[in-house]
Amino acid sequence: TMTFDSSDTSLDAIRREIDAIDDNILRLLMQRFAATEKVKATKSHDGSIASSPFRPAREAAVMHRLIREAGASLSPELLVRLWRVILSASIQSQAPVTLHMDSVLGHDMATRLLVAQHFCAMKVELHQSPARALDALASAQGDLALVAPSSDWAARFSPDGAQVIVTLPMIAGGSQPQLLVFGHAPPQPSGDDETLILFSGEAPSLPGAIWQAHSGTTSLAGLPGYLDDSILALHSGARIAGRYPRPIKVTP
Repeated sequence: TMTFDSSDTSLDAIRREIDAIDDNILRLLMQRFAATEKVKATKSHDGSIASSPFRPAREAAVMHRLIREAGASLSPELLVRLWRVILSASIQSQAPVTLHMDSVLGHDMATRLLVAQHFCAMKVELHQSPARALDALASAQGDLALVAPSSDWAARFSPDGAQVIVTLPMIAGGSQPQLLVFGHAPPQPSGDDETLILFSGEAPSLPGAIWQAHSGTTSLAGLPGYLDDSILALHSGARIAGRYPRPIKVTP
């Protein structure tokens, strides 16, 4: 490990210090990806990688911890961007993943930037409609489908198929998410979660709802908490479309 005289503030000395830090970061990244290979081997052995390499609750816990540890020293946006590159590369090393979305989303520059920031170099495949994008997951268990909440996807949704596993953006920018991400990753509580409920027709009065929208004739409501099926007994015809970590709230 190299040490530096704090009184030496020449540009060359500072650059040597930065180079040494970069070398340490590189070594740590190599160690991290070596550990990822162990995760891959374990998941392959127990069969859990077959459904999906994603673990949204784990990823959310990682980001919450890093943001908490950094405090005011580093911006949450910077940390999320950096670790999304690392986490996305880790996922891709475990199994190839294709992102499915409709052509309207696929040709929207703001959406593609948001997707690229979160999923980095993952392959994107465009479809004629959100429903078709969702259909693609029936034969590709490890892939993901990205849909806009108010697009026409809900008529194709089946509680036995892919469910919402995360929403974007990851850092809260408003009450309603820009994108719903469907996949087959098994849901797990993260400690700060949201449950998406679908209602045929108009949704009942839900004073605790975080956000509400419509997909065709189906009403959507994001409710706080990792809710179990008992919530369905309160509303005839209601269906759970996913349980997922809530976007990270950053306090100024």
